[in-house]
Amino acid sequence: MRKIMGLFFILIGVAIFLYPLYENMQYDREQQQLLDSFAQLGNTEQLEQASMQVEQTNEDKSDLLKGARGLISIDKIDLDMLIFDGTSTEALSKGIGMIEPQKEFGVNNIGLAGHRAITKGKQFNRLDELNVNDEIQVTTSIGTLEFAVVDTFVVHQSEVSVLNDQDEPLLTLVTCTPIGSRNPPHRLIVQAALVP
Repeated sequence: MRKIMGLFFILIGVAIFLYPLYENMQYDREQQQLLDSFAQLGNTEQLEQASMQVEQTNEDKSDLLKGARGLISIDKIDLDMLIFDGTSTEALSKGIGMIEPQKEFGVNNIGLAGHRAITKGKQFNRLDELNVNDEIQVTTSIGTLEFAVVDTFVVHQSEVSVLNDQDEPLLTLVTCTPIGSRNPPHRLIVQAALVP
């Protein structure tokens, strides 16, 4: 009986140890599926039209791309993620959320929200590594827009004025800080200006 109980506890320990690895592999697989689906849309200038065609021809890929607005790429932190309408749990579990979907890239101050996890390289986990002049690319239905970081700072979660439109088109990246805290009241903000 002791041997059985010992074996049982060993198996439980191994399962607890392996579960985070499995979870990371699953997350990476889902992210790659989303990126692959987005890439298969073809011409990003016809994103909406292509999404409708994908919906008609492949229901599974359509579900993955539902609400997709574009792709954000930040080479410095090895980030390539899809941008989805809104900040619902579903949107943020699939990628980066567009806080105010009615705004236009290249015209308004676009707020993009993403989670930070303890696992390095997930969503906006490495956002604090960005500095002034670092480059951010956003590919949408209007093409690829280049942004350059102009400021990084921390605000209280109630300070939503960082999302107000300015004289120039901006990209405002928002995530919780400090990393690993449960329900932190502060937000790390990275603002980038459109490169003409």
